[in-house]
Amino acid sequence: MLSSRRTKPAERTCALTRRTGAPESMIRFVLGPDGDVVPDVKRRLPGRGVWIDATRECVAAAVKKRAFSRGFKTQVEVSEDLPDIVERLLRRCALERLSFVQKSGALIAGFEKVRSALQSDGPAGLVFASDAATDGRQKLESLAKKACDLHNKGNVIDLFSSAELESTLGRERVVHVALMPCRSSEIFFLDAARLRAYMFGVTHPEKHRGHQPDEHAFAGPLAV
Repeated sequence: MLSSRRTKPAERTCALTRRTGAPESMIRFVLGPDGDVVPDVKRRLPGRGVWIDATRECVAAAVKKRAFSRGFKTQVEVSEDLPDIVERLLRRCALERLSFVQKSGALIAGFEKVRSALQSDGPAGLVFASDAATDGRQKLESLAKKACDLHNKGNVIDLFSSAELESTLGRERVVHVALMPCRSSEIFFLDAARLRAYMFGVTHPEKHRGHQPDEHAFAGPLAV
């Protein structure tokens, strides 16, 4: 007989702030083989985990205030550039997922192709190079607001330079990108939202919790 009791959502406690929240709003850290503190951005590495609110400010404060030593209950040496390491990992996660979107055939690149998609098919979201010219972006964003409510969904991303997009997608002059609906697109926008929250200091612990994909929502490398 199945129990009618609802499963309580998983929660973790930040070792720095003592805030309790969803795992999606935090970064998990473990001790590596050499005793170094390793970000476990996919939450799959073995061993005791220490959780820190997923913002650059909190990770930097955790390093400064020795929150990792308290959390692991032993003295550990933590690199001062740990906040940069975490950001690189989160950035790599999102870019690797973007390459998966391209492999699935759900990625459209180029101003005219993106504009056509906005006028017809209804993309799941847009990606603009952070160094894109404002006029082209504004024209496409205007269409996006009319065609679909991408801005309110947070599915307009401008965190990556054109060089990063070109390297990831193996194309030249990548500035405007549209992603069509698919599982990889969904996870990419989760990855990008996590990176944005980390960079700018805002977490949304309950966002997307009812739609977590099997890959634990965030794709990418397991360790530095």
